[in-house]
Amino acid sequence: MAAKYYGVMMVNVQGLELLIVNLKNLKPLEHVKKDINLGDDVYQDQPVKYESVNKVSEALTGFVQILNDYGVDNYKLFGSSALHQAINSDFIADQLFLHTGLNIEWLSSSEETFYRNQNITTELRKDGVDDKQTVFLVGITSGNTAITEFNDGKFIGSTSFALGPIKIAEDLQSLRETAPNSIGLLNDYIDSKLNDFYIGNPASVVSNKVPTKIILLGSLPMQRLVENYNHSEVGETITAARFDDMVDDLVDASDQYLIERLQVEPDYIPLVLPELLLTRRILRLTNAVEIGFSDSGVVDGLVNQEALERGYSKLDFTSEIVRLALNLSEHYDVEPVHRDLVTKFCLHLFDQLKPLHQLGRHERLLLEIASILHDSGNYIGIHEHYLHSEYIILHSEIIGLSKDDIRVIAAIARYHSSTTPNEDLIHFQHISADSRRLIAKLAAILRLADALDDDRQQKIKKISVSIKETKVVITVFSNANLAYENWIFNTKSHFFTEAYGYNAVLKQRGVKAK
Repeated sequence: MAAKYYGVMMVNVQGLELLIVNLKNLKPLEHVKKDINLGDDVYQDQPVKYESVNKVSEALTGFVQILNDYGVDNYKLFGSSALHQAINSDFIADQLFLHTGLNIEWLSSSEETFYRNQNITTELRKDGVDDKQTVFLVGITSGNTAITEFNDGKFIGSTSFALGPIKIAEDLQSLRETAPNSIGLLNDYIDSKLNDFYIGNPASVVSNKVPTKIILLGSLPMQRLVENYNHSEVGETITAARFDDMVDDLVDASDQYLIERLQVEPDYIPLVLPELLLTRRILRLTNAVEIGFSDSGVVDGLVNQEALERGYSKLDFTSEIVRLALNLSEHYDVEPVHRDLVTKFCLHLFDQLKPLHQLGRHERLLLEIASILHDSGNYIGIHEHYLHSEYIILHSEIIGLSKDDIRVIAAIARYHSSTTPNEDLIHFQHISADSRRLIAKLAAILRLADALDDDRQQKIKKISVSIKETKVVITVFSNANLAYENWIFNTKSHFFTEAYGYNAVLKQRGVKAK
């Protein structure tokens, strides 16, 4: 079967999922789910049992057979960030490979949020929102909560918390044994975790109490619970006031009532109250007056990403990653004019040097993020600011980037100044050879771009690049005296020569007055 067909498999703490699609039109051929509870072990810091891993292997073997029946040979297996937290996750990956031949790619929580948001983001972009309404996409998984803000259909920002129904359920059990007002204490506990949402986020949810709406993503059990309680049709929204009443009614509801009257699956019973309480606190935090539901899942975004990589789709969401990096740079008071000019030069250099580095669109994104954040360390101190930049980036979360991506970006920022990777062997020992080469190539580009505006005077507004037999000629257009820029460029270009084997040469051309 043609390469336009693609299969994505996802294993998380609740089970497995298989989606087979036609990448040309993103229409599904097959969508299969298999429930296997792995969360009890993961969230009690116990190894996932061999019997459970064996069940996953058997299910994956069945998925591969389905893929073979359809003739699909382009497929991948992904693992959730929650499952990756299992203390024996490396052994799980090894056992799955031994039994199925599948290599698992672990996703970070920020990547899961990024992929989960994509379908609903497309709808918001296409339809817009009436009256410039603010909409929050809320993804609640077993161990993580992510909140993404849109205004008038435009992406504003996103943040996530290591807080989910399973963790809350454990704490609720402990509180009930020791505290008379366990629900009140639990609400305070949830609030303490969600209060970080205010930090670095748009002021609309803090000072301007404009009514908003939240859309719960991929929360099918909650959606069914609401529909059965409210006697509503599939896909209907529920008002915040009605949801509030429902939570009050169900706080002390018996398991039998939930199962018989509201048709709640027995496995979901322990998570009903934690998810209800968490959702209610998010409603109040965001000043939402309405809740909607979407079945968009991680696999949908992974499918779109594959379609984009193979040229079948133009739905590119990297602008949201860039927006988050810009938000982060603003939080750390990065000077915007220098930042934007260096980023512009970086991307131009990257595009023109592609015959030399042979890197793709993802590596271009990593360079762009690094250039946006390379001076963030000045917030801590100007002396050795590049080390502070590395620290800030390593300890930041940018939705859509993996932990490996963050490490690469942090290293590029570290080496944009004076120290080079080949001089810093101790720091580089934990990074693979491929990553070292990537970091060196991208850091060398950032060094050249930064050198062109080292004095922050913006004397150069435009550059052109040409590749000769043994050198790369960078022509800068400026009528200013560039003696300082030439000196800095010559100093910083030595590392470019080491990384690429080409000498970087700076030439100046005057600009005619208009």
